[in-house]
Amino acid sequence: MKLIFFLFEFLKIGLFTYGGGLAMIPILRDISIENAWLTDSHFTDLIAISQSTPGPIAINMATYIGYREFGVLGALLASIVIIAPAFILAILLGKFLSKFNRHPAVQAAFVGLKATVIGLVGTSVLQVALVSLYHGDGGVIYRPLEGIDLKALLMFGVFYLLIRKYQKHPLFYIAMGGVISLVFF
Repeated sequence: MKLIFFLFEFLKIGLFTYGGGLAMIPILRDISIENAWLTDSHFTDLIAISQSTPGPIAINMATYIGYREFGVLGALLASIVIIAPAFILAILLGKFLSKFNRHPAVQAAFVGLKATVIGLVGTSVLQVALVSLYHGDGGVIYRPLEGIDLKALLMFGVFYLLIRKYQKHPLFYIAMGGVISLVFF
């Protein structure tokens, strides 16, 4: 019964998110924390790991959470369930849009979907930033200067400047950040 509930949660994520893996992150985070599959901090670490491994971020995250909760079967089923709705909808929408893509209602719907995706991705960025740059939980809105992780903020600033100046491959910065964290923190 727990596996069916688990898979239903991932089916909801796959059904009701549009815009790829980054758009799924806020919903996946809320469901993971609500069901105590991951903590906020663990979820942020999982985002970093999923971004640095091959494959779409949402599938990597679903696979990990599925494996953690139900082993290999959970990993396989969570991965399938999270992508199945998008796969089926893409086929159906492809047929529909080939006939009606110039219709004003269809074009208006896509404008609204783009705005929604921007909001979801922005929410993801904000959630990751808050967990990464602050110690503890809560109080960020009411006392924004308390609890700031100065080391994380310093690393953020340094890496921002390095990326802007040298524009190397993202894996270079990921590896460098990992080494710095292991050595100094």
